[in-house]
Formats: sequence, structure tokens, C-alpha cells
Amino acid sequence: MTTRFALFWLMFGLLSLPPVLANAETREGHFIDAPVTGLFYKTTSGLSGTTHQGKFSYRPGDIIYFYLGQDDNGYLLSTLSGQEVITPTQASTQVNRSINMTRLLLTLDATPQNNAEIKLLSDALTDKKFLQQLKQIDLSFIDEHLDELDLPLVSAREAIEHLTQSQQYITDNFTSDQIVYRPLGVQFESTLVPKKDWQGKICAYNLDRASHPNYHRPVGIVRFAVRGNTLIEYPALGDFFNGCQLRPEHGLRQMQSTPLDDFSFKGGLIGCARHGCTRNDLNGFYIEDFDDDGDWKYRTIAMNFDPTTQLYMEKAQGLGHTPNVRHSNRSEMMWFTYPTGKGDHIPYQGIWLRTRYLASGMAHQCLKVGPHAVLRGPTGTTQCPEQPSAYSQDVTTEYKDMWWLNTNASVLTLADLNLTVTWFDPQRGPQYTSWEYLPAGAQWDQGILYRYQQRKHRAMDGQESMQTLSVDEFTRQHKDSQ
Repeated sequence: MTTRFALFWLMFGLLSLPPVLANAETREGHFIDAPVTGLFYKTTSGLSGTTHQGKFSYRPGDIIYFYLGQDDNGYLLSTLSGQEVITPTQASTQVNRSINMTRLLLTLDATPQNNAEIKLLSDALTDKKFLQQLKQIDLSFIDEHLDELDLPLVSAREAIEHLTQSQQYITDNFTSDQIVYRPLGVQFESTLVPKKDWQGKICAYNLDRASHPNYHRPVGIVRFAVRGNTLIEYPALGDFFNGCQLRPEHGLRQMQSTPLDDFSFKGGLIGCARHGCTRNDLNGFYIEDFDDDGDWKYRTIAMNFDPTTQLYMEKAQGLGHTPNVRHSNRSEMMWFTYPTGKGDHIPYQGIWLRTRYLASGMAHQCLKVGPHAVLRGPTGTTQCPEQPSAYSQDVTTEYKDMWWLNTNASVLTLADLNLTVTWFDPQRGPQYTSWEYLPAGAQWDQGILYRYQQRKHRAMDGQESMQTLSVDEFTRQHKDSQ
């Protein structure tokens, strides 16, 4: 599987970013999965309320938290940078989570016959037990927990059709000819993370093989820049995969330059390089169904750009058999593209608050993470002390899934924080953890890091899924504490 085509859809240089205004005027944003009424939200500048026909208020530079429920004690749906239009595809880095978010919202819609709006008036949203159960699952694998939720969830097919209709609504109501981005010689890094291969098998980083010189974690990397009328590609591992296995021998060994005129494809990167891009050029959801030189593609494509973080995401999900696609077609993959120095330099060392969701409520614990160790501090508090002396108990053995502790790296990539990892425990057998991090804020440090400890299931047809055993949220409280 080669994905070099992503170069022509991804990287865009920054024309300008709106500064955080000194007078911090209030702006109007829109949560669109059809306009959603009934989502509780709050922002880091102190604004809060409930969305009405999708509308919410925010200020430039805000981080916004969206909840299912009546207040911030409900289920945290997403945390992301404030912007004019927010959709489920923007609200997660994970391929299936975005679609399942739409499935959940449609299921909770009090007016399902009205496709023009989602009204969250279901009694379930005032049921503390239901909301607590939601907090204990990975939304990416919600089908593994339907008995617990007792919820007649709408199908993925219906959600995909709905997202396609929502994209048309956004096009009709939020299209602008304003050019907001142009390539300005910025060097970019694009990472590809496959989550499932074409058979539906989960792609996991095997920590037991991590030290083997010929084993690579499932992360592809390409680096490039557009300078003048030339595309420059820099040495990198490449993004060629055989199933879940990276094939670095296909990577680029030396820098190469290619005139843009050599490409027949005039959209994507080339179009932005020559003509600039609008907001709609960088955001969308659609279904691909075409013959790609004998390899028929039938899959969803979601693409989103966050002007605050300068992160461009693209996510693809195979839609199964068709007369043109004779294999399982269940692959899931995501691309993260960002200016070099952003998504490849995320610091992890410091003081973190871990929140674990239990059937009876929440358990809080303060942790000092890195280098090479995790130290436990106070429990039962949401305000963690900054003093290193408050962290004395070494609990590193409880965090083998924090594989980066065994490296000399002081920073991580966004791909590192969105991997599924596996290892074998002699007492407990195969172990799995899925990590998820969607950056928020200009420094990428105001997002929430999720840790899903899971058990893998395999269906009769070979497709794999995960049952969630526990959910932890990690929020950074103090950086780079020593």
C-alpha cells in the first residue's frame, strides 16, 4: 500500500493566522452534524452554554469542551481549538470514532424524521448511569458495548450518508472565496498511521519487538516543502505499507526536486501553491469510488484543518465489498500533516492528572511522567502540586504502555500519541492499549491524552475489534518539572 498521493492533498503553508485579540471579542461558532441543539459547552475564557441550532460562543484562542448532558459533569465528547465550524470529523484523530460520534448523536436525536437538525432531548442525557457508562468505553469500538448501553444505535452506513449530507449543508452555508492559506516555503512533515489493514486486522505496535533493528512501529513519514514552482521532498522512512508493516526500503534516501508542472493533478497542494486555499478547500467529508490504476477505491475520506494548531488531518475508512472491490476493504488509516517543529516536537515530561472512569464515579491521581519513569503523587485531588518532592512512589511498571519511557526522546510525535500498542504479560497474556491525542491550542499542549486498555476480539470473518476494559484521561498540569 503506497500513499504518496497524500502529498498532493495535504501540506499547506501559512498565509496568516488570526492573532488572539486583546479585546477578546465574542465570536459565533457552529457545531454541525446537521446543526446540533443541546450540546453543553464551555471555553477556557469562561464562556459556557448549550448549542442552539449548532451555534455556540467562543473567543479567539479559546479551547472548547463539548459535552453530552446538562453540564460539564456529562460525557466529554471532544476538546479542540475554537473555530467557526466544528464537525465530528474534526473532533477526533481516530477514523472510526468520528463516524461513531455521528451514530451516537443521531441515536439520541429527539426528531429523527428531521434531517435538518439534531435535537439532543433524549432522557438518556439526564441519566447519570448512562453517561457514566459512556465514559468507560472507547467510542471507536462502541459496538462492543451496546448491551451495556442498552442503546439501539443507528448503523454506520446511515451515519456516513448523514455526514455526506452535512458536508453539503456546510458547503451551502459556510462557503467563502477568501484565500486563507498559501505555501510560503514551509517544510512539512506528514505521518501516516494505519489503524486496520485491508482485512480488518488491527495494526498495533508490538513492544516486545521494538528493539529489533528490522522492526518499525506502524508510522510512515514523508517530509516536503513547496518552494516557488518546485516540490522538494526530503529523506524520510516513507509511507509504503504491506498491511500493517512499514516498508522503509521504499523511503526516500536523498532530497529530490520536482517541478510542479510535471504533475497532471492540479488540485490539492498544487492548487494551493498556485492559487491559495479557502477554508472549504481544507475541510470536507466524501466517499471515494473510483479505479485507481486497477486498485479500486471505495472508502470514506474526511479532511480537516485547525488554523490554531496548523494541523491538517485526513482519515480514510474502507467500506467493504462491492462488485468492483473483491477483497474485505476494511482498512482504516489517518494522516497528520503539520509544519516541522510542531507535531513532531510534543513534550511529554511533567506533571499530569490522571482521571480514571469507574462505574461508581471518577478516581484522580497526580503523576510525574518522565524521564524514564512514572512517579505517583497525591490522589483524590484535581490540583496537582508542582514540587518534585510530592512524587515519591515509582509506579513505572503500571505504565508499560507508555513505551516512550524506554527511549531517550524528550518529545513525541502526534503519531506516537495515537498508536495502539501490544505486549505479552506472563501472568495476564496479550495486552493492548490504544492511545488518542487531539492537540488543542497554539502550543499543542491543551488537548486530553486518552488511554484505553483493551481486549482484542476476532470475528469469524477475520475482522478485529476492541473491548474497552478501562479508560484514563491525562491532562497536563505543569510542564517540564524536574
